[in-house]
Amino acid sequence: MVASKDTPADTLSKTEQLPLVTDPTVLEQVIINKLNSRIYPRGELVMPCVPAMLDHYVQRLKILFETLGRAFSPEELEQLRQVMGRRLQEGFSASPHSNIILKYEPAKPPNVGLTCNLSTAVSSVADQYKNWVETRKPPLFGSHADAKVLKLAAELGQDPGSTPVLDVGAGTGRNTLPLARLGYLVHAIELTPAFVEQIQAAVEAEGLPVVVTPGNILDPMVRMRPAHYKIAIVSEVISHFRDADQLRLLLAKMCDVLRSGGLLLFNSFLTVDGYEPPRAVREMSEVAWSAIFTRSDLALAMEGLPLELISDESVFEYEKQHLPPEAWPPTGWFANWSTGRDLFPIVNGKPPMELRWLLCKRL
Repeated sequence: MVASKDTPADTLSKTEQLPLVTDPTVLEQVIINKLNSRIYPRGELVMPCVPAMLDHYVQRLKILFETLGRAFSPEELEQLRQVMGRRLQEGFSASPHSNIILKYEPAKPPNVGLTCNLSTAVSSVADQYKNWVETRKPPLFGSHADAKVLKLAAELGQDPGSTPVLDVGAGTGRNTLPLARLGYLVHAIELTPAFVEQIQAAVEAEGLPVVVTPGNILDPMVRMRPAHYKIAIVSEVISHFRDADQLRLLLAKMCDVLRSGGLLLFNSFLTVDGYEPPRAVREMSEVAWSAIFTRSDLALAMEGLPLELISDESVFEYEKQHLPPEAWPPTGWFANWSTGRDLFPIVNGKPPMELRWLLCKRL
């Protein structure tokens, strides 16, 4: 800034030459501008890392800062778009449960305007469930085993003591423990340490025939006995998957560990009536723990694998019909989640997706 060379007398002389302003509209705006200069906005926005929503986020921030009287210049808005775009993609690639955090506060003098800071907070599935354990009352997934799981075991009609069962993503043991109490030899795989501890504690207390392996089923280092199991269960797991490649990897691993003639029971959100979800919906489905797949995705994931689809049923309808009355619904969130309403909170219609029970036979 260059200092003025005018003397006080010169300044006064120039002021006297200016017109007197008495227009109420003009003066009101001047007062508002003065008031805005004394308002110091400070805040934080936490937004899910959904790259497809970049334009939506930028528009909302543009409106917010205009409302605060601190509008972005076109150059600043473009810079914000570029930085946010990178952060959203980085966060989402790391985990669909990541958030981008925007903090804003008044700039420190002699600067004017606002100072903004963008950061990313990454949270894994295990982190999310750890928070569940710490903040929610059990049972987290229901007090009763999946009705479909118990029905399948009963229909198999084999001696439980000679029927090895694999429970992938065993959670708190909702299916593992009831099956083991019936005498089935259960191998439980679970990635959340807190859940592993709960299962192991119950197994030791009751002396149940259960082996617990901590880890992610998609991890190459998580290995199981080949051609060993008669039943493999994957309940409420695929809803956390990132893409159809992970679905195929799971199915391929199940083919490796199931005996010929063994059964694979899993559930997955599938689209209805040929609905093709756009990129934003697919990304949001991961955020909502409702990873969405089309029938084409499923067909590609199963292509060339020694699997025959035996049955395909609505999880909501099956469990509602077959669970004991006192066990329905399993949780307060189950009905909305299994019918796709966690992603599409539609009141006066049905979402274009639902959770399906899929039963396959290993050829």
